[in-house]
Amino acid sequence: MNRYSYTVEGAAADGQTYVCCGQVQTEEFTDSFMLAMRAAFGQLTQGKAQYGKPGVGCRGPYTITRVVLEAVPE
Repeated sequence: MNRYSYTVEGAAADGQTYVCCGQVQTEEFTDSFMLAMRAAFGQLTQGKAQYGKPGVGCRGPYTITRVVLEAVPE
């Protein structure tokens, strides 16, 4: 299994910015993007993302402005 770190940045409906970070684990690199997007969406909808204006809601639709996906060295 390979591990990848991800960072997803963007904005929500009212201009609220967000950043979601974490790691995913998969055998195939091609699966890492989908897993990272699922994890980031989960963070957004569960209120676990880092928000640019804490305390202000972050409701969709969500716009993605930047995605970083990197292999984590063993």
